[in-house]
Amino acid sequence: MRRWILGGLAGVAVAGGAFVFFAPYNIAASQAHLPGVGETLHLYLRSAVKARSSAVEVPDHVDLSDDGLARLGAGHFATGCATCHGAPGIPRNPVVEGMQPMPPKLTSEDWTEKDFYWIARHGFKYTGMPAWPGEGRDDEPWALAAFLARYDSYDAASYAETAFGAPDAWEAGAVRFGEPSNAVAQEHACVRCHGDDGLGRDGTAPKLAGQSEEWLTLVLDAYAEGHRESGFMEPLAAGLRPETRAQIAARYAGMQATWDGGVLPVGDAARGEVLAQQGDEHFDIASCASCHEGAGADGLSPKRADTPRIAGQDGYWLVNWLTMYRDGPQPTTPRAHLMSAAAKPLTDEDIRDIAAYYAGR
Repeated sequence: MRRWILGGLAGVAVAGGAFVFFAPYNIAASQAHLPGVGETLHLYLRSAVKARSSAVEVPDHVDLSDDGLARLGAGHFATGCATCHGAPGIPRNPVVEGMQPMPPKLTSEDWTEKDFYWIARHGFKYTGMPAWPGEGRDDEPWALAAFLARYDSYDAASYAETAFGAPDAWEAGAVRFGEPSNAVAQEHACVRCHGDDGLGRDGTAPKLAGQSEEWLTLVLDAYAEGHRESGFMEPLAAGLRPETRAQIAARYAGMQATWDGGVLPVGDAARGEVLAQQGDEHFDIASCASCHEGAGADGLSPKRADTPRIAGQDGYWLVNWLTMYRDGPQPTTPRAHLMSAAAKPLTDEDIRDIAAYYAGR
């Protein structure tokens, strides 16, 4: 019996080797799959997504019904997805018609929000669908999930308004990858998320107006050079020349910094104030205010130019950043190790409370 088993295994190995060597199955994208092959692969893909997305949990601070989160997802979709998949009311690039399988036109009926998150985070092998470009940034793909879950509700004009802030922005030269082709495209690359006033389009993205030029340049350089992870920022910053990044930093630094962060839906702001102002010696929690407050007429600006202002920043981003510094991926920028050390002792509750306090200032 053992010889029969070994002989069978050897036969399978020989047959498999012959299949690989002689390559009888045509892998050319110019040829359609044999009948049933494409359908079987697609069925397996759907089953694989459903089996894994069922274990995904939506973080407490993520509100998938938030319009700001959907706007952020739409803006990234324009950069990283629309060339292959098209967009609401906008056809796919003809180049992708030669792909096998062709990237599908998307619909919010085929997948759940958790499915969309898993797909955006992990991508698919052998399809050209990439994993999320910001390594370790598990927080970011929720924006794609929020947008794609309502994909069918958009037409071309409402999609452009959502993604870029103007119904004619697509025709005005919205950027995909690389250096924006003109000044209008460069402006849309930032404005689509951060707003033309630098105040983040009502929670779509972090507020930049009035941050120091030194800090903004440092962060843009870090995204461009791979020292700070973000699937949103790295694809855009990597294509910008150093002088372009410096110009963008100067532009936002010169804007009026009148911030109103609102109130984070979860978190005890009163407890957050104690932690932010005094820290907690028993749990080795440092005071946030010792670095991030104390300068400016209202005392809400940081003492150093290479430190960001956080008072009035949107709470969603504060939670994401503190979690990133605590759990990774940690930036490799100067002084980032100090933030990592400060965030390490924080619990999820601490993070939400501190974010609620600073968001309301």
